[in-house]
Amino acid sequence: MGLRNTTSNSRKEHASGDLSGCLTVDMTRRILTTLTAIGFVLLAFASPHSAHERQVGVTPTGDEAQDNRQVVQMAEAEKLRADLIALYDESEALISFLAGYDLIRQSGAMKNYDAVRQKLSDGRKRIEQMSAAGIISQASRFPDGQSISRTIKLSQKIRTDGKLQDVIQRTQGFARAGLQRKEALSAKRDLNSRGVIAAPAYIPPTCNYDDPSAYPSGVDIGILGGIGIALHAVADALPGEIEEACTIIPFIPHIIASIAAGVFDQYKNLVDTGSADAAYCEKVRFFIEDKLKDDRGLPVLWVNDDFYLTFMLKSVRASLSAATGGMVPTNCGDARLMEAQAYFDASDNFNGTGPQRVEAYKKLRAAYQNIGASSCVQ
Repeated sequence: MGLRNTTSNSRKEHASGDLSGCLTVDMTRRILTTLTAIGFVLLAFASPHSAHERQVGVTPTGDEAQDNRQVVQMAEAEKLRADLIALYDESEALISFLAGYDLIRQSGAMKNYDAVRQKLSDGRKRIEQMSAAGIISQASRFPDGQSISRTIKLSQKIRTDGKLQDVIQRTQGFARAGLQRKEALSAKRDLNSRGVIAAPAYIPPTCNYDDPSAYPSGVDIGILGGIGIALHAVADALPGEIEEACTIIPFIPHIIASIAAGVFDQYKNLVDTGSADAAYCEKVRFFIEDKLKDDRGLPVLWVNDDFYLTFMLKSVRASLSAATGGMVPTNCGDARLMEAQAYFDASDNFNGTGPQRVEAYKKLRAAYQNIGASSCVQ
């Protein structure tokens, strides 16, 4: 029994010693493996030519860092150059688009059109020929990328938006009417406002007798005004001048944006005036046509000028023409109109005597009343 116990204890101690030795060897291997891995990592970070250094986000030092900065600056300079050239190209497209409308081309805002086009061409060449270093040195004076992008997008919208082009096309006549009124006021400054219904110094409105109810809507005028406001904002955001060779020179895209803003301001003002004329013409037409229905129209003849007789002649002529075009019978209306025209000159101005004013009125009234009548109204 004693021998068996001794042998058993001896085996246990031997097994314990073997296990302890295995653990020691295993732990030693793990520690060595860990230290080796750490050593490789440290070597990788310490090496100036490591692969990690070439990854994005690690800032090199010394000559390599300087080279990298120069490469970045060159790329940024060329990107700015490309953006500026695109801005010049779009500015040229915008001013050419505006000049395509005769009325806009003749406006005061476009009076220096040819000179500006030449400066635009010269400015574009200047940007193309500037060195990258020159562009970098002037980068703070040039507009930023956001301003350039916003300007280009607005210009492209003006040139390509079908709704805006439709508004401009439809309001050309009203803008022209507004320009005529402006020229009349410039020629004779003592004219009274048309607010008084028979002002002694009356300003005749420019009326579309064939379609007196057609004048710009509030939406049309709002679109023109909105474009003008946007252009003013863009012009304010662009620099007015840049520096080159210690010389301050104008930044032409700023001038183009300012011209375009002025064009839309002036155009909207002319349309406003033409629209006011059209609305006034419609009111006068309603008044005259109401009086043409019966003898209550005689008070029209008591005014001091011939505006109402001339307006009546043109309105009746347009009404007869519209009725004929619409297959509405006019009976002997055209004959009465020709008899009335005998009292007017080639410019539709009354040139008869006092009693003939009454005759002219009666002929015009009969011509109007023949529209849709069952028989000839004498």
